[in-house]
This record gives sequence, structure tokens and C-alpha cells, in this order.
Amino acid sequence: MSVDINKILTVSARIAFALLVSCLILIFFPAAWLPFDISSFREEYGIWLFFVMVLSVGILFSYIAKWCVVWVKKLIDRRKLWNGYKYILENLSDDEKLYLKPFYEKRQTAIMVPLMSPVAKKLETFKVISKAAGTSLAPGGFCPGFIQPWVFELIDKHPDYLNIRSTEEKDNA
Repeated sequence: MSVDINKILTVSARIAFALLVSCLILIFFPAAWLPFDISSFREEYGIWLFFVMVLSVGILFSYIAKWCVVWVKKLIDRRKLWNGYKYILENLSDDEKLYLKPFYEKRQTAIMVPLMSPVAKKLETFKVISKAAGTSLAPGGFCPGFIQPWVFELIDKHPDYLNIRSTEEKDNA
């Protein structure tokens, strides 16, 4: 039997919030507005209400801390993912840039992928291009595919990713 901490904290947080609100009402609700005498109840059970309130606040803080940790982890993961995408596009070869440039200029994401092209295969390896699922060899060695949306999004932000280096820069590198 496995215990899922996430479910326990979620349910516990809801119960803790309800207990906190009810304790606050019992302790701080004006006695003049009630048709019965609540002051004797507060004197007799006030310390227990306080303990329940402190426990509820502790559970709520732990739930909020867990939520913050998950949120920060998602931000870090998203940043790592986009940094990986940037790394892929920064290190494209000139042939790959020449292959992508006409599609980018036309804003064409649905393409016919040449199955025998080493450039297309390399772009497919780095998940820049994907083939449509369930396709086989089409006439002429092409199959339907698409360019990933993140490619155009990053090129829009950094158009220099498609700049081709001159032969002098290649020789100096």
C-alpha cells in the first residue's frame, strides 16, 4: 500500500482551512449577536480551539510551501527546456539553416520531409522536424511532417539563429 503525500496534503489543507475558519468564528464572533451564551463555551474549550487553529495553520503553511516548491520546480524545468531549444538552434550547421530558412520566411510549418536527406534526418534527430504519425514512404521519397512551433518562436526572438557564417568566419573558427 502506497501513500500519496500530495493527496493527503490537498485533502488536509481543505479540512484545515475549514477548521481554521470555524475556530476563528467560535473564538472571535461577537457574543452580542448570538442568541445563546458563547462565553462559557470559549472559557471551557478555548485552549483546544487555539490548538486546533495552530495545527490548521501549520497544515496550511505546509500545503502552501509544497505548492511554492512545485511552482518553482516547474519554472526551472521550463527554463531548462527553453535553454535546450536555444542550444539546438544556436548550433545548427549552415546546411540546416539553409533548409529551414525558406520555411521560416513563408511561415510554413506543414512540410514534406525528404526521407533520404541527411540534413532532414539530423533536424529530425534534434526534434526540430517531426514526421506525421503512421506515414510510410511516399512517392518521390517524401513524407508529410511539420516543423515544431518552438522553432519559429525562438527564431522570431533571435533572427540571428538563421544567419549563415561567411567562409572567413569558418576559417577563423
